Amino acid sequence: MSTELQHTIADLRDWLASKMPEAQNLELVDAFEPAQGYSSRTILFNAHWDERGESRQRGLVARIQRDVSCPLLADIFHQYQVMMVASQAQDVLVPAPLFAQSDPATLGAPFYIMERVHGRVPSDFPSYHAEGWVADLPVEDRARVWWNGVAAMERLHRIDWGAFTSLNAGLTSPPDARFYMRSFIIPWYEWAADGRTFSAIETGIQELMELAPAVTRSGLVWNDARMGNTMFAESGEVSALFDFEVATLGPAEVDIAGWLYIDEVFSEGFGVAPLPGIPQREDARRGFEKIYGYAMPDFAYYMALAALKHAVISIREYGNDKREDSAEDHAPFAIVRMQKYLEEFRKN
Repeated sequence: MSTELQHTIADLRDWLASKMPEAQNLELVDAFEPAQGYSSRTILFNAHWDERGESRQRGLVARIQRDVSCPLLADIFHQYQVMMVASQAQDVLVPAPLFAQSDPATLGAPFYIMERVHGRVPSDFPSYHAEGWVADLPVEDRARVWWNGVAAMERLHRIDWGAFTSLNAGLTSPPDARFYMRSFIIPWYEWAADGRTFSAIETGIQELMELAPAVTRSGLVWNDARMGNTMFAESGEVSALFDFEVATLGPAEVDIAGWLYIDEVFSEGFGVAPLPGIPQREDARRGFEKIYGYAMPDFAYYMALAALKHAVISIREYGNDKREDSAEDHAPFAIVRMQKYLEEFRKN
């Protein structure tokens, strides 16, 4: 354990002791800080204590705000508030936040504590299409894992958009694709472009704003819906959905198409053949319609929107050196896909 992490855990123990007055002899052990998280440090640890004559323990996670350049990632409590609502909904597999501290005096930055969930997560780098436990699964089990993720996402999308009071200020009708673009795509582009002009992206924004279809189901947009943000038990069932750093509101199809599109990125975009068992376009769309219970005739529009998002977040670095390549390497792939799906939508 690094000296920095030792000091963080010591300060965190003192703070947690003040929040858990019935906990005696509180100790934080087995602390580990994985290299992940764009907007926050993530520290996993186990809390041990005595309470009313009994020994107790609980796995916890601390999320500590990082200094970030992108203003859309600068408020760790954006994620905290979303997770607080989602974790209280029936059958929604989102870890519950437990404590929060906005005063940076404790750890040097605002933070919150949430419950720890155990399981395994598909790898981003290297892509799970290339190697790892998903690639090692039999085809039937791989397909089941993928669809289990979609089913867990569908339960997240059942939550009424009105429940997310931190996101719905001023809204009087169900948020559509235009709301999603105004709340996320356009602000991120304005920051990422940084005075530069990206004509293909600006054209895409204009066209997708003009062509936005009527909304069937509105709710939370996870906005980072993918296998790599889904934790699975050994059985293949979902343990948790996580990383709501840029969650907003809008049609469910924003996340549904995003889930499928990111599979294209982590396979074809990385020069890797898609794994057998992971559904492709039409099979995936039919499966989505069955799980969600309604037809999705405008699915190509939302695939174009997913590609636009990918293009927008690829024109300026915002991460923590987690990826193995430059973000800008992905912009041409995203723009070609956006144009392809827009053309497909127009033909329909």
